[in-house]
Amino acid sequence: MKNVDLKRFLPTVIIILFVLMAVSTNLESVQAMVDSVYAVVSDKFGWLFILANIVAFLFSVWIIVSPKGKIRLGGYNCKPEFGNVSWIAMMFTTSCSAGLIVFGFIETIIYSSAPPYQIEPFSIQAYEYAEMYSHYHWGINAWTLYVPASVAIGYVLYNKEKNSISIGDACESVLGSYGRKGFGIIVDVLGTFGAVVAPVTSMGLGMPLLTMLFQEIFGISDKYETVLHIIILSIWILIFGTSVYLGLSKGIKNLSNINIILAFAFMIFVGFLCGILTVIKAEMNALGLYLQNFVRMASYTDPYGDGDFVRNWTVWYWAWLIVYMPLMGVFNARISKGRTIREVAVGQMIFCSLGCWIAMSTLGNYAIKLQKSGVDIAAVLNSEGQPSAIMVILRNMPQPKVIMVIVAILVFIFMATTVDSSSFVAAETTARHTSSDDHAPRWMRVFWAVTACLITFVLLRIGGFGAVQVLAILVGLPLAVVMFFVIGSAVKMIQKDEMVNQRDVQ
Repeated sequence: MKNVDLKRFLPTVIIILFVLMAVSTNLESVQAMVDSVYAVVSDKFGWLFILANIVAFLFSVWIIVSPKGKIRLGGYNCKPEFGNVSWIAMMFTTSCSAGLIVFGFIETIIYSSAPPYQIEPFSIQAYEYAEMYSHYHWGINAWTLYVPASVAIGYVLYNKEKNSISIGDACESVLGSYGRKGFGIIVDVLGTFGAVVAPVTSMGLGMPLLTMLFQEIFGISDKYETVLHIIILSIWILIFGTSVYLGLSKGIKNLSNINIILAFAFMIFVGFLCGILTVIKAEMNALGLYLQNFVRMASYTDPYGDGDFVRNWTVWYWAWLIVYMPLMGVFNARISKGRTIREVAVGQMIFCSLGCWIAMSTLGNYAIKLQKSGVDIAAVLNSEGQPSAIMVILRNMPQPKVIMVIVAILVFIFMATTVDSSSFVAAETTARHTSSDDHAPRWMRVFWAVTACLITFVLLRIGGFGAVQVLAILVGLPLAVVMFFVIGSAVKMIQKDEMVNQRDVQ
């Protein structure tokens, strides 16, 4: 246990156990409480998440256009450890999880049925704005939320050569010693909790769909649902337990590469089903609307309306993604040694956003095509939920059983890449390091991976995914405040360390 940072490890484990006990013993009360708290937070502090997103975007643009963007993590002569494709693949698959498949198919239908700006539901304009908003919530503004932490942690780790790796360290230039002591420990515990639990809540999106897919493919009845869950979780443990044990270069990198190849092959296939010309026309239109309405979407708070769309989607997304900020900040910093901070910003904001754009354009337009042709996906979505709506879409594809097998594999691998990365990060932030290149012990990575599976199994049995998901999102409120410290600290470090800057920007 000498390699374990007990000040961060034990509180995180205790909080996870406490949450599971509370949810297991009194689910209805916990669900009601967290729902009511989130309603207040989203209503009273929704503007804070939107402001945090705007500030993170401005910081990221500054990194890209400023000469300071040439600063290289690790120094002028440091070379990247990973090739461009593998580097982008690891960032992309870690953040997207199974949510990209789930929301890729149904997000345009959700927005079309309850569009923003008082647009008539299921009108032509509703479909157009639905496609635009799906790109907004999965695009540049989403990925920009990870850039400040990635830059700040990477700079502290490789340019200031700190041994530890955490959000607290990233705030040290602003908070001084408090960044590593009391305040920093609290932030790191919240960040580690988010790194473990947020991907688990994503399983709340992927597991019901995966269960339905297995039942449909193999003709399994509902009475074997528990056995099916155990089998699925066992396969997951085997996949990402092995991957996270092997580490970045041999495990996570290879799994991410496989993931991205399969995912984009499937997306292109769906694009052909929808009609390539149809997709191109729709996306040219969506791009025009996106550019035309960018400032409005970025600052939209709906002050004179009911605010439902903003609270239920924009604020919800930014809160959820900010919970991922410590995970993505630590992970992206670890894999970006040798990269310039401009590359870190461009890699996430442009290339990762482009991957999401392809998913939303192909999967989303296919769903719209079915909805307009008379397949009422929206009705199924409202009455039976997201997994059933996706199953309707898959049944309306050629060779549906084959397509279901492919989607099941994609959900498996997407979840595996996300959870093994989160386990890697949880281990990194709760371990003691002797140097900036020192990694946490393998047993710690496996511990957090198994913990994620155990949490998932418990939540499956009690139906508590919703409560824990909302609880995890509530962690986004303090982390949104922390983001301002991270940005301030990153700017201060980059501006202050002139010797490094003069060398690196040459």
